[in-house]
Amino acid sequence: MENASSNFDPQVLARISSLKITATNMVDGILTGQHRSRHKGASVEFAEYKDYSPGDEIRHIDWKVAGKTDKYHVKQFEQSTNLKCTILLDTSGSMAYQSPFEKGESKIDYARKLVAALSYLFLKQFDAVGLTLFNDTVVQHIPPRSKASHLQHILHGLSTLSAKGVTQIENVLSGLAERLQSRGMLILVSDFLTRDQDIHKSLKLLRSRGLEVILFHILHPDELNLPFDGDTVFESLEDDPTVGLDPIDIREEYQKAIQEKIAQLKKISNGLGVDYVFMDTSIPLQKALSYYLLKRKSLIKI
Repeated sequence: MENASSNFDPQVLARISSLKITATNMVDGILTGQHRSRHKGASVEFAEYKDYSPGDEIRHIDWKVAGKTDKYHVKQFEQSTNLKCTILLDTSGSMAYQSPFEKGESKIDYARKLVAALSYLFLKQFDAVGLTLFNDTVVQHIPPRSKASHLQHILHGLSTLSAKGVTQIENVLSGLAERLQSRGMLILVSDFLTRDQDIHKSLKLLRSRGLEVILFHILHPDELNLPFDGDTVFESLEDDPTVGLDPIDIREEYQKAIQEKIAQLKKISNGLGVDYVFMDTSIPLQKALSYYLLKRKSLIKI
């Protein structure tokens, strides 16, 4: 249960304020605008004509067109959508990794800013957004809301989380699938360093429920390159045993294995119509997010 005293903790309040400034500046610096729904209904803006059918509202007949063509045509309209999005953030131990040699942010800090920016974006567009924190189970769930003030609840959750425990994405996704609203959106932010063998099954289940799914795969450059030299002791951030070795002995094989894992996850995603976004924490977040949003013009209107 959330500690009520954390609402007044100066450090928490400072982190919330910093996250809000970062998210606001990042999103406002990238885009403005509001996306629209593909579903047609009576409301905001004319979309197209259709032939009149019994049961159509007479008030939507275009009489000028009828006078010219001797046929009745009904106007259809496009309405602004209230998308409902749930963001799942992996808060397992491996997400806490940061370089032991260089100053820089951890994967969880990078992910924290990403989630804050996406949440601000959706609320700016009057969409509903919620946040679920998980490791091998759901740690915290903040239901989707569309009020601007809801951002404060999400930022508080992001500011007070701690990265610990093991990762079990498959169990969490399977448990959430039945609870999520169909035709909504699910965004999963993780390093995908998990022993799960069948994430394909979980993603397929989500897609079968009509959910749009986006994966943000976040890794640190050290995890891509294994740049260490000499005898090194690797301590697990989750529950794996400690290993001592000289990285040069396995570097080439390791780099091949991690690239194969990335390629496999991308292939699974493409096959299911899931958006896959790889993010290297050495790339400034605003640059990475801007590139993705400019590609995804169906997500927002640039």
